[in-house]
Amino acid sequence: MKEEEFWSLIDLLGGSANRRTTPGFIEALTREGVDRVNEFAEILTRKIQLLEGQCFWGTPARDVSDPPDAAPVPLTGDALTNFHFAVVAAGRSRFHQIQGHLARVTDQAWDFSESSELADSVSAAYENCTGEPWRGPLPGFNMDEAEEPTAGAAGDTLWLNLAVHGEIDIPTAYYDAAGAVIEVVQNDPQWRAWWLHATQSELVIEIAYTTQEERGSVHTRKGRAWASFCRNRSRLRGLNKGGLAYLAAMDMEAVLTLVSTSLSLPKPPQVPLPVDATPPTRKDEAARARLQELRERHRKQI
Repeated sequence: MKEEEFWSLIDLLGGSANRRTTPGFIEALTREGVDRVNEFAEILTRKIQLLEGQCFWGTPARDVSDPPDAAPVPLTGDALTNFHFAVVAAGRSRFHQIQGHLARVTDQAWDFSESSELADSVSAAYENCTGEPWRGPLPGFNMDEAEEPTAGAAGDTLWLNLAVHGEIDIPTAYYDAAGAVIEVVQNDPQWRAWWLHATQSELVIEIAYTTQEERGSVHTRKGRAWASFCRNRSRLRGLNKGGLAYLAAMDMEAVLTLVSTSLSLPKPPQVPLPVDATPPTRKDEAARARLQELRERHRKQI
């Protein structure tokens, strides 16, 4: 199942998972067949894992059903688990926007009181397809207690995941291009063969566009590799759709090169360019450099 297909199914929930919204979702997922149900469950689990890494624990959050004067609920235990499901159910845009931004947890109400219905819906679709109950923990539950992942990526196993966020809204063209690159890399036999040299089962890439100093790091945990990449948000300024697509591809190339070096892997294959990617000309680079110089001069004068 492709990333776009996963989010298209999530969109059927209308932004929230509860007993009112999930029946139609269950019907649609059932029509996909048991293999696709399993693929959906695998992607859902990875999305929850990404959110777990954002450290929302203890952050106060409001539910849409709370009375106006009710105190926000600290996100711990079941409340935190439900919140993770609520973020996924809210759709692709909100899923990406909240990562790295704790303030966005508290500045809006979330529909998380029944959001674990999303996991129950996967179980229901599986039972509809097979006539048998779902075995083992539901997607997104008890992941730390699950069996340790095995090394390498084989067959159709999803081995690559991406999260992009920033202090400003990331342009859609960048999101789309980064997602397209990840999808091609995910399914390319050459890239799969490259990742088989790793001792980890999965690579999670996080790219943050901030005002902080640019840096990158790779660490491993629980059989997974995590690559964190911080880029200055000024890189996004003044770029058209083609320029943003090219920037996204170059970011992916830089991250994957860093991963290859950090994990002592062979030289990675060539990162694919999106069809609409447009490399900057010398004139473009000169104009951007001049604009950045003017901005820095303006800051010093304030």
